[in-house]
Amino acid sequence: MSHVPEDRAGLASGLMTAAHEVGAALGVAVFSAVATAQAVGGGGFAAGYRHGFTVVAGVAAVLALVAALAVPAVRPAPGASVAVH
Repeated sequence: MSHVPEDRAGLASGLMTAAHEVGAALGVAVFSAVATAQAVGGGGFAAGYRHGFTVVAGVAAVLALVAALAVPAVRPAPGASVAVH
């Protein structure tokens, strides 16, 4: 966010907040769809939750790998102050 011009800071903040909310909603939707499909298919709710959590864990692992490889490591210059929220 530090590279966003001041006149677009509100837009960038709104975009980040919207992306966060949409990502959470999609995650719940995917988990629910997988769990329900397995439960209705005869596996029961416990099996449905097991499969749902397995899929979610797999997606999280893939996204963690993508983040580790694609997001550059940015370190502050020595002696620079860092804002932590």
